[in-house]
Amino acid sequence: MKKTTIVCLLLVLSASGFSQTEKLIVPSDLKQRTIVTEPVTLNKGFFRAGVIINYRVADRFFDASGDKEYYRTSSWGSKSAYGLSLQYGITDKLQIDIISEYMNTLQETQNTEIFATTNTSTVTVTKQKGLGLGDSHLVLKYQLIPEAERRFSLTSGTKITFPTGAKNPSNIKSENQYDLPVGDGTFALGVNLSARKLSYPYSFSGYTSYTCNFTGKKIFNTIDQTEVGFKLGNLFEMVITGNIHLNEWIVFGNSIDYYNEGKGKIDSDPPSIIPSSWALSYKPGLIFQVHRFRFGEQVIIPLLGKNVPADALYTLLVQYIF
Repeated sequence: MKKTTIVCLLLVLSASGFSQTEKLIVPSDLKQRTIVTEPVTLNKGFFRAGVIINYRVADRFFDASGDKEYYRTSSWGSKSAYGLSLQYGITDKLQIDIISEYMNTLQETQNTEIFATTNTSTVTVTKQKGLGLGDSHLVLKYQLIPEAERRFSLTSGTKITFPTGAKNPSNIKSENQYDLPVGDGTFALGVNLSARKLSYPYSFSGYTSYTCNFTGKKIFNTIDQTEVGFKLGNLFEMVITGNIHLNEWIVFGNSIDYYNEGKGKIDSDPPSIIPSSWALSYKPGLIFQVHRFRFGEQVIIPLLGKNVPADALYTLLVQYIF
């Protein structure tokens, strides 16, 4: 009887121990959660590296009246950025990001000038390019309110921009032939708030930020090549997102993005080359999760705006969590 009782107790304890082991979530499982099933900040000690590629062809723009126009001269241009993002979870609620990018900008124009007196014409072709490391950013994100089943999350963030990119045109041969700068040439400080709520198979989020640009000095006139003081306008941005979860690993995202940048100044005068601008854009995209890899595609489509490009911006995202 005693032997039977001991054997039964051992079986019960073994079954209990086995069931408890099955309920544990190991770190490798935590690292495979999707962009919306994971917390809004990385878990402590987790590290993620990613590459973000942006590409746009310059063809049309919104003018100062908000009308969509083609560039007036025979011109063509493109702009691409290859960004590197490093993210680390300091604690379960505090995350630090380091972001930098390599810029590749190309602009070509062709201008034909006709002389009536001689009945001849002169064609001027210019090609400007900008290659190199752009500005860098340091981002801190803190989870103020953790997300729960019946509660949204609230996260605050701080973003510091460092002018690591070349701010002045280089290799200047003439007024129209030179290499373009790839950096803004000024420090910036931004603060933001974001909220998120998951209600499977949907998720919703909101984001708002304000960025203050500090004063700096750079060359605007390629003729005298003198650095002058300037200040870019401050920037306000707001994003509203609604995602559809097609399954546990694929998310179809939709967002509306609004940003407004104030008028800049050069030597305390508001010049026409740094005008105020605003844009309202629609961003559809797909995000795939394959184990620890994350792939994302997004198209930013400008709907309305003033003094901004009107062409779509294509974005490709690849991330891996260690």
